Amino acid sequence: MYKIIVIQKKGEKEMEENQENKAEELKQETVNTFNQAKEQMKNINFKEEAEIGKGLLKKLWKNPVETIKEVVNDKENKCFKTALLLVAVWAIVELLKMILMFSMSEYADFEFLPTLKVTVAPILKVIAMALALYFVNNRVKDSITKSLTSVTIAHVPGIIVSIIEIISLFAVEAIKIISPIISILNIITAILMYFTVKAYAKEENEENTVKKFILVQAVFYLIRFVISYLGISI
Repeated sequence: MYKIIVIQKKGEKEMEENQENKAEELKQETVNTFNQAKEQMKNINFKEEAEIGKGLLKKLWKNPVETIKEVVNDKENKCFKTALLLVAVWAIVELLKMILMFSMSEYADFEFLPTLKVTVAPILKVIAMALALYFVNNRVKDSITKSLTSVTIAHVPGIIVSIIEIISLFAVEAIKIISPIISILNIITAILMYFTVKAYAKEENEENTVKKFILVQAVFYLIRFVISYLGISI
């Protein structure tokens, strides 16, 4: 009986140490990712990245699944700068949308904090999903920067949704046409995320992929719930 208790306590201690090590690894990886992103943004060539982005979008349109696989399996993570630029564009579009909404309203005055929250929302959304993807697949020795790139590319339809929403501000009568398009783009984003999870986890079994996808979504919504306490909806 005493031996069983000792073994049980030893197992619990090893589990706690393992969790602490994972938390420390995640913390260190997050810091490294932030530093890398900061350095990449300093050295970014906007004209060059815009051209790369155009080519990537064309490939994504023609063959989305293969493009996702190519991005995920790229060991050099060549699309990281492009991903950072896309996230920046997404944030700018959300900022522009808020400014237009305030300027077009007769009753609402511009408010800085709500505008800031809406602007950072897409950035936090990508980070939250990337962390969820990385955490669920921590046995895969890829960096968070790789998951950030992959998640961003999968969310390109989401960026298009934000742009369409700006257009809808000037064409209210087109809402009936725009709404189904937005719904379709959101579905496409979910499908691309599914294939991103599959490629990132290096899973061939569809059943395991579905389980991983559900788990990634669950972790994402947990992070989303925490972020909601800041008054930010992602």
